[in-house]
Amino acid sequence: MSPQHLIRAARTEDAGVLARVHVATWRSSYGGLIPQAYLDRLDVADLESRWRSRLSLGGETELAVVEVDGEVVGYASGGPERERDPSYEGELYGLYLLPAWQRQGIGRALVAHVAGRLMGAGMRSMLVWVLAANAPARGFYEHLGGAFLREHGLDLDEFTVREVAYGWGWQGMAGLGL
Repeated sequence: MSPQHLIRAARTEDAGVLARVHVATWRSSYGGLIPQAYLDRLDVADLESRWRSRLSLGGETELAVVEVDGEVVGYASGGPERERDPSYEGELYGLYLLPAWQRQGIGRALVAHVAGRLMGAGMRSMLVWVLAANAPARGFYEHLGGAFLREHGLDLDEFTVREVAYGWGWQGMAGLGL
């Protein structure tokens, strides 16, 4: 049974906790997939400043946090698809959930929340990019009915990673539990 959780819009005052979740989830999810030196350089104070700026500017259709017992344990964001894909209008930009809260239905709830917001904004399809080597994340999106679309390289400062895209059409988005 999924723990009781609350999904809500992120607020400017969430910048610090978003930065901490960002660093913790990147280090736990991407260890061995991207250079450790890059992960070691992730800085909570720097990221807090970036999150504060991002939250004050807006831009995403949705940036949501999930709380369990009043504690933020993850977040997801989405908005218009960023690469002008003619078949997919919306994009799940990111989904990050602390390891202790994974495999309890909370990630699925976050994806459904973002998909619902995208649908509410008139977007009838959605895709997500995930590291090609991240088998757990790929399995998660496949389990949610995401269809493999394509693969590309992504340059991150001093290294390049391979990403794969998964997509959902209108029926698939509606089937996420909305």
